[in-house]
Amino acid sequence: MDIIHSLPFLQSFVHVVEEESFASAAKKMKISTSAISKQINKLEEILGLQLLVRTTRRMVLTPPGILFYDQCKSILMRVEEAQDMIGELHAEPQGRLNVVAARYFAKQFLNPSINAFLTKYPAIYLNLEWAERMPDIEKEGVDVVIGMSVPAESANIIQKRIMSTRYVFTASPAYLKKHGTPKKPVELSTHRYLTHSMRKPNSTLLFSDHEPVQIKPYLQINDAETLLDFTIQGMGIMKTHEYVVSEAIQQGKLVEILKPFSQEEVPIYVAYPQRRILSRKIRCFIDFVEAGLLKQKQWK
Repeated sequence: MDIIHSLPFLQSFVHVVEEESFASAAKKMKISTSAISKQINKLEEILGLQLLVRTTRRMVLTPPGILFYDQCKSILMRVEEAQDMIGELHAEPQGRLNVVAARYFAKQFLNPSINAFLTKYPAIYLNLEWAERMPDIEKEGVDVVIGMSVPAESANIIQKRIMSTRYVFTASPAYLKKHGTPKKPVELSTHRYLTHSMRKPNSTLLFSDHEPVQIKPYLQINDAETLLDFTIQGMGIMKTHEYVVSEAIQQGKLVEILKPFSQEEVPIYVAYPQRRILSRKIRCFIDFVEAGLLKQKQWK
């Protein structure tokens, strides 16, 4: 069987390995579990090698399977690059674009312009996930991750700063009236500290030219907007990106504290898979977002 006709088998094999499940891989490929199992069996028959050891509880790659998986990933990446190259010949960017964005970043900077983007590029189909997590870009097939301040760990990911912010500490006027206003970082250890569960470590606060402060979070949650709501309600003090609280501070719902101890600027990134040719749909999306941030004087 030549490489062209075996591509579906290679794709099935890669999905099974990455999903660690025949059922999950079948769901992702929108075929039956039995069909994907037959494809893997046929692939092993063609190669004359056992690629996977299957038990009722787990699935393990054999040594040849490990080598073959690496080669399959390389082949499929080359095919995708070739498709992107052909796509560049189209006058209009098109196709599915999988975007994962930090939830509050999306609410403030993406939601107002999504309709304008799709109006400008009607042949692009957006698949959006507003999330409070850093996805595995390669494994999950994500095209763009945007609005995160967490650096990418993989060498196969390109990460670019699109704006900067800073961390600020805020509390509601009602909370400060009841519990007092901390004047020094060390005083935070006696206050109710609210934090985002993505932030690591969550028990130590660092300040420039100041001793680390050990705290015990009063509450942690994986959603920036809810964290903001809880702080406005007077539940405690939080540390978050400035753009998240700027409106609430202007409206008097929150007060910035410990401003003399403000931390250094934090980069906000856009990340995408490293390819020799960046697909036009990805480039158009990033350029569109950067233009919007520039208009709002957020881009740096």
